Amino acid sequence: MLLVDALLHELQLFEVKQLFGIPGDFVLPLFEQLQQRNRLPLYYLSHEPSAVFAADAAARISKKPSVVILTYGAGALNAVNAVAQAYVEHVPLVVIAGFPSAAEIQSGLQIHHQAKNIDSQRDIYREITACQVRLNNPKQAGNDIRLALKTAKEQSLPVLIEIPRDAVLYNTELATDYIAPQPDAVDIEQAVAYLSQKLAAGQRPVIVAGVDVRRFDAVAELEALASKFNIPFISTLMGRACVNQQHPLYQGIFLDKTDLRPAQLLRQADLILQIGVIKTDSNFAANRAFFPTDNVIEISADKMHTKDNVFSGISLKALLSSLLQQAIPPFSNQELATVALDGPKTKPDTSQLTTTSVVQQIDQQLVKTALTVPFVSDIGDCLFASLHANPSLMLAPAFYASMGYAVPAALGVQAVTGLRPVVLVGDGAFLMTGLELGHFARYGFTPIVVLFNNSGWDMINAFSPNLNCTSLNNWHYAELAHSMGGSGVQVHSLDEFNLALAAALENESQFSLIEVVLSTGSRTERLNNFAAGFKNAEKSAVVQC
Repeated sequence: MLLVDALLHELQLFEVKQLFGIPGDFVLPLFEQLQQRNRLPLYYLSHEPSAVFAADAAARISKKPSVVILTYGAGALNAVNAVAQAYVEHVPLVVIAGFPSAAEIQSGLQIHHQAKNIDSQRDIYREITACQVRLNNPKQAGNDIRLALKTAKEQSLPVLIEIPRDAVLYNTELATDYIAPQPDAVDIEQAVAYLSQKLAAGQRPVIVAGVDVRRFDAVAELEALASKFNIPFISTLMGRACVNQQHPLYQGIFLDKTDLRPAQLLRQADLILQIGVIKTDSNFAANRAFFPTDNVIEISADKMHTKDNVFSGISLKALLSSLLQQAIPPFSNQELATVALDGPKTKPDTSQLTTTSVVQQIDQQLVKTALTVPFVSDIGDCLFASLHANPSLMLAPAFYASMGYAVPAALGVQAVTGLRPVVLVGDGAFLMTGLELGHFARYGFTPIVVLFNNSGWDMINAFSPNLNCTSLNNWHYAELAHSMGGSGVQVHSLDEFNLALAAALENESQFSLIEVVLSTGSRTERLNNFAAGFKNAEKSAVVQC
């Protein structure tokens, strides 16, 4: 069997439905073979980070591995930043990178796109992938492909597959049947016994849900656990939209102390179950007091950490399923829930044009429809404004925070789901990858892009207000949309925005770009609070050192 057929077989086995990439000389033979077979759609973009962002979003939204194909060196190394984000945010991304043929290596010449040495690409990717394989052994190639895809799926982390230029001519054999790993029954039993004991001794438990609940397909189990035992739950910023935000026991997102309901729950809790939480400074740096060591049990994808014990050999989904079978009486949290729910509710702002009021208007309009609309947010003020919407599907890089994610990610979302996403992006991030919108017309994709134009890098300004490099020129972005095959309109008031949004929802034939013209410095209070908390945490850390 030719290597490309073995690769396609494995991709089908692991439910990969589409490919993303940018052609380059070392992968051109592979692209030609894939094109001839026409088994999977292949979406091309213009810049390697964008291609990775699109594949990353496809993996996040589908909870399955997704593939990006890049050339050797110049392509794969240009994608390093985007792959690093996928690594730390636990995305099952498969990077297929080109590699020189054996004849090229044996020529004794330094090869174009080569960095320090011929293996530099793989050496660099060791830092940002969970597995690296090079398909230069025809007899082993089938097993190597399996190892990479198995690792991506089971660990929900990026992997690297290097394919030499001439490898498409190889004949190889398929790997044996795939058998998904099973958690250790004894380890599960011990962990559940410990959890049951702690829950039986507690009175006010609370669950903190993180993004790995979605990555490892344990959402239903977590929600059932909360319902059966009457345990309120909150989510981290990265874990938002990984749970049903309409669940009666869901108490909101915890970002800082201004989140009154979640903060109240954490302060009064005698047991905090962190389930699927990636512990990052953006979630915890300014909030350590809310998570006393004695009260916290951390349940990750394959381990459970307590103050004194580590339980290995488990799986998140299996552990929660087993815990659900335990005879634990439901908790009485009525008084606690009442106190927590007494916090002020944010009312829609109908007076001024701000990122917050725009997002609230989007949320109000979409609630009136029966549409399922994924939200894709870039970082910056739009990310914090997006907290004022409750979409059932939401993607955003909420830790590594690499600007420019949202527009190319929307391509990945629509390629996988067929749904029209709403994109929230600032002018700074749009300047990085916004021209990828030209590819949306090529594929018939029709996102609604809401571009917040305040002529500046507002998040940078929030952290460093005295810096004099945060101003940006006004590019009249709405006019760019027409040249890329979409519709574009500039709005200066909420009334104009509502009309533009209604028109965009009706226009299903092309992408729509709504440029919201804001005054400089009109950022959300959430961003100001986040920046202040972060800076205070940094100062405290410096003092302690």
